[in-house]
Amino acid sequence: MRISTNQFYNLNTRNLTGLQSDTNKTLIELSSGKRVNTAKDDPVGAIMIENLNQQNHQLGQYKANINLANNRLSQQEARLAEYEKLQMSSRDKLLQGNDGALSESDRTALALDIREEMEAVLALANNQDESGNYLFAGFQTGTKPFVPDANGNITFIGDDGRRTASIADGISVNVSESGDRLFMKSPNGSGDYRADYANATMTEKFFVESAQITDPDGHSAGPMNIRFVDDGSGNVNVTVLDGNGGVLQPPVPFDPSVPLQFNGMSLEMTGEPAIGDSVRIDAQAEVDIFSTLQRAAELLEQPEGINAPHAQAEYAQLIDDMGAAQIHASVVRAETGNTLRSLDTFRDQHENMELVSSSAKATLEDLDYAKAITQFEKQSLALNTVSQTFGKVNSLSLFNYI
Repeated sequence: MRISTNQFYNLNTRNLTGLQSDTNKTLIELSSGKRVNTAKDDPVGAIMIENLNQQNHQLGQYKANINLANNRLSQQEARLAEYEKLQMSSRDKLLQGNDGALSESDRTALALDIREEMEAVLALANNQDESGNYLFAGFQTGTKPFVPDANGNITFIGDDGRRTASIADGISVNVSESGDRLFMKSPNGSGDYRADYANATMTEKFFVESAQITDPDGHSAGPMNIRFVDDGSGNVNVTVLDGNGGVLQPPVPFDPSVPLQFNGMSLEMTGEPAIGDSVRIDAQAEVDIFSTLQRAAELLEQPEGINAPHAQAEYAQLIDDMGAAQIHASVVRAETGNTLRSLDTFRDQHENMELVSSSAKATLEDLDYAKAITQFEKQSLALNTVSQTFGKVNSLSLFNYI
């Protein structure tokens, strides 16, 4: 078979180009340290590497979100700890005020202390982070959430929004707490209904310990009047009427050890009421810390103090409210602590997944240097050999043999 000069040149050029391309590819692998530098190096492997890169990017974003959430929740937890201390101090002062032996000046001084505690709680409720955002304003982070109205009553003008952070696929956590829930919606110490002692008829001492709805479907909401009446023999019976005078609980002997069951609710009372005493209860499941402290100070500032039965009952109600508020704050703080612990768990999971992902990626794309160097030397030797051979053969001519 005869080979033309043109075929000879094309064949050798193609061989040189192929060898040069293979050598350059190996050289790129050696310089990058990667076996797969472009999709054509390993199409399937390149797709898997890209998926792993995307996964690592997502894990990095989740970890950044966790760090942000951890920072915000740590600030919140610190403020909640301060709030608990203020509540304990305030309740101690209320208990201190529940002493009939205190003089008017003592009660006035104690009332001043309680008002100062309220101001401290207000300052805490209006706390800001390092960026000037109000911690307990909900989504209205640029608006001071707690402000006094014209009568000096503290009102909430934020919202109940709670910011969230995505920390894993399909998992988000709250990274803020609404001040409305924390400061304005503490549970009422007596449950779902609250006694109006300020307007009660009380010649003797009695107290509504608990007024809880036990059967929502069988309960008709509205104000109710608890009345203590004569059973005809000089003994005290208790009856409950609705706001229109309808009988909800027919008269029965008053027994502090036996709760009344009526209108889908349970009513517990203690004390020794007298015939003719009465008190109204209204639906109110929540109270705010500011009203509780303010009312306690007002009662202590009265010239007559809290010696009257109705004042003693109302003051005891405020002490119960403070106890319920403490429990409420502890629950919110515990929720924050649980969220912080879950952040640590998810961070560890993400870091472990990153290790697994990085290992899988290394298996797919990392270069075997020993193998690559051997391959490069072989390719270089082949390229040099072909180049030299082509050069020598190219220089041959029939005139050399004539």
